[in-house]
Amino acid sequence: MKPLPISMTVSLGEGESPMSFCSRNALLLGRTARDFSLDMGFTFQGIVDGNPSALEELAFRCRADVGRLAAASVTRIGDRRYSIGGQSLVRDTLSRKSLRVCPHCLLEDIGNGDGLEAVRPYGRTLWLVAPIRTCPKHDVGLVEVSDDHNPQRVHDFARLVQPSLPDLGRLVREAPRRRPSALEEYLTARLQGRNGDGHAAWLQTLPFYAAAKACEMLGAVVIHGIRFRAERLSDTEWHEAGAAGYEIAAGGEQGIRSLLSRLQDGFPLTKGNWGPRLVIGRIYEWLAHESEDPAYDPLRDVIRRHVIETMPVGPGDKIFGQDVTVRRLHSVHSASREIGAHPKRLRKLLHAAGHIAADVLHLSDERIVFDANTTCEFLNRVSETMSLEQARDYLNAPRPHERLLFEAEYIRPFVAGGTEGVIRDHAFARRDLDAFLDRLLADAVPVGLEDRSFLPIPAAAKRACCSAMEIVGLIMDRKLPRVRCRVGVVGYLSVLVDPEEVKPFVSGKDHGGLTLREVERRLGSSTAVVKALTELGHLPSHIVVNPVNRCPQRVVHAEDVDRFMRRFVSLHTLSAETGIHFIRLANMLDDAGIEPAFEPGTVRASFYERRDVVEQIAIPAAT
Repeated sequence: MKPLPISMTVSLGEGESPMSFCSRNALLLGRTARDFSLDMGFTFQGIVDGNPSALEELAFRCRADVGRLAAASVTRIGDRRYSIGGQSLVRDTLSRKSLRVCPHCLLEDIGNGDGLEAVRPYGRTLWLVAPIRTCPKHDVGLVEVSDDHNPQRVHDFARLVQPSLPDLGRLVREAPRRRPSALEEYLTARLQGRNGDGHAAWLQTLPFYAAAKACEMLGAVVIHGIRFRAERLSDTEWHEAGAAGYEIAAGGEQGIRSLLSRLQDGFPLTKGNWGPRLVIGRIYEWLAHESEDPAYDPLRDVIRRHVIETMPVGPGDKIFGQDVTVRRLHSVHSASREIGAHPKRLRKLLHAAGHIAADVLHLSDERIVFDANTTCEFLNRVSETMSLEQARDYLNAPRPHERLLFEAEYIRPFVAGGTEGVIRDHAFARRDLDAFLDRLLADAVPVGLEDRSFLPIPAAAKRACCSAMEIVGLIMDRKLPRVRCRVGVVGYLSVLVDPEEVKPFVSGKDHGGLTLREVERRLGSSTAVVKALTELGHLPSHIVVNPVNRCPQRVVHAEDVDRFMRRFVSLHTLSAETGIHFIRLANMLDDAGIEPAFEPGTVRASFYERRDVVEQIAIPAAT
């Protein structure tokens, strides 16, 4: 077949789609596009699908540039997959059943074209792209002039547009005035191959259709909320949503995560789950349940990273069907479930340890979050936490040795009780108590009941006249040569030591004085007499610390005893030295006018100045 005569063809319009060009040529000859295509030796569906051989035939028969036709064609590349200018589209990205036009463009076509007026208006390929809703030349919204779904007429532009041509004046007046949005300008540039300027770099990683859909969905959330209903949005509202979404997506991951953060901040402070499905809403549901298309994986990845880094999710959770393998954040709720701690006490412990601030304590357990990595060791301890009383039972220590160990800092709480009035009791971790017992028993040799020379720490402390903590210190410092542990006994009470080995380390320095008992023996007097002499000051004495039991003790220096004995002599001592009965001796001293040096009733004995009695009675002088 030969090309049609020029008079039987129409000129290819700027940016005209092959379907429109084929349809206008058909109408010029009074045929439908499908019948005309069969007449010319190809199928209209081949033109609709952008089949290269069909486009070549159309170009040849109708005297058109096949390159221009191919550049404006919508090429079918698979099931529900298409391409325009090398850009990937899906069926939802195309508006092919509903015919949309710019009435200003059609009026210009009629006014500037030649030939039969009915075939002058032509359809632009851009009008077939659903996310492009505005004519960039006339700054008006595209209007729908036909939604004829009859399979014999669909895509037959010239026939479908005919009924609206008489009404173009009204359509021009009613078409919404607006400038193309930034998204529409971006999409147009991509279709025309102008996408190498580096702008909106993150969007460039998405296929054309995915970039358009992502922007519109993000913008719809911004304008209409996370629960928006897509089917209820008008064309104008989608136009506005696309503009808002492009502003976000053009900022790449940072822009998208900024939106996600705003959604989190605006989420009601209610008690209960606040996972990504609830916080992000339609965006999450769309990507998780309504589309499995991997083209949206870059957006899923951004959301997944944001959720993991800002929400209390961890192993066991899924985001877009993928398992979360690492936890970045915990909430009081998730941590309490993981470690088995009561959430009320856990939040107090976290606050006391400085992991959560006071200004978030009013939030519910689900909304108080904290870093999971830096608190890992802390939470492990909380999972083993016990009070001081429970620690006593765990250590097998008798009361009050658990408090003595705490006050001596041999066992330390990982959170101190009474911190800012938040928690009452100290919190001890089992691992810390185990570490203490390991040190205490590190050198202990197991023994049975047959060895009686070794005693438990409390009994050994009494025998050695020292505190139990002194013995613990000696054991921890590895100063005792032998430490034992009783087989069949656990913990603190299993530790055995030899009190005789303890004594040299706990005995104080000898004070060098005589005890009152030793003074009694030297003076040959009773306890009551020596006590009276020292308390009345007749015999100088001092209070010192006993080197063994470290109790206050009254002592007398030996030289003071000697000095006292050289100066004074008791009646009984005089009796022993002279052999004279003490009653007769007392009478003799009384007859000689020698009176006791001290009031006998106060010191409970009669003492005389030795020099006075030597002159009256033949007794030797004290040496």
